[in-house]
Amino acid sequence: MILNEVDLMLDETGQPVPLASGAEALAVGIDSFLQDIRLEAVTMAGECFFDPAYGWSLLDFLHREYNELEELWIKNRVVEKLKKRSEVDQHSILVTVSQSTDDIIRIHVEFKIKNDEVSYQMDLSIDGAEVTIID
Repeated sequence: MILNEVDLMLDETGQPVPLASGAEALAVGIDSFLQDIRLEAVTMAGECFFDPAYGWSLLDFLHREYNELEELWIKNRVVEKLKKRSEVDQHSILVTVSQSTDDIIRIHVEFKIKNDEVSYQMDLSIDGAEVTIID
């Protein structure tokens, strides 16, 4: 259940966010769930020792010729990974993929949580060396 999830809050570099007291900030509920999706999006499958299937492996698409088939594969990868999460409304998942003139692949992801009308969005880019989340 999403409301019961708790994790360390991470900054944009993946490091714990410290509080003024010296303790680490916590991500709770939906914030923890969304943080986990963002982490999985930039992770390669096999990097997580306790769950080898964790990770969207978007770096697989690095240095490939971008075309309609690659776009379809990227969309399918993202949709299939989100569908594995029982909390996500599978019918709400929307993924758009484009390539900019500087050869950066941009991915826009939208989805809703089951029984919730709020749409959550995330933008990613695949450039010459990494997958990054665009704020």
